Amino acid sequence: MENHPSLNRRLAVVWSAALLAAAAAPPALALTRGATSQGRAFLAGGVGRDDVQGMEAERDRYSLWIITAARLSGAYLADVELSITNEKGVKVFERKLEGPWLMIDLPLGRYEVQARMAQESQSRVTTIHPGDHHQMVLYFSVDADVLPKR
Repeated sequence: MENHPSLNRRLAVVWSAALLAAAAAPPALALTRGATSQGRAFLAGGVGRDDVQGMEAERDRYSLWIITAARLSGAYLADVELSITNEKGVKVFERKLEGPWLMIDLPLGRYEVQARMAQESQSRVTTIHPGDHHQMVLYFSVDADVLPKR
């Protein structure tokens, strides 16, 4: 196959345009939507500013909001293993969080939230009443820095 300078220039222009379009596009939200085995909706993520803003816009749809953060710096943490068990001992949610936020629509009742990161585990209890919206912040003793503000 022969080398054609005009074809190479056209390909370079097409690639440049594609790269510029990709750079100008807003970042895709890295949110995970799902449902528990009981069919209750959840939303997980919060890796970037757009994620957090998108989640905050939906927070009234969920009865429990969980945020994971470093104890000393307050930096948001991902990769926390989280499980939620109802008062009958049934696990209604269990997964490793890809981001620091979880919002879940739990029905009325008492729940135990268990979280683990590295070698640290913690457990909290909450009770969802009619019209409730609970927020829970789980802090872990890990080294994590907060990015400087721009």
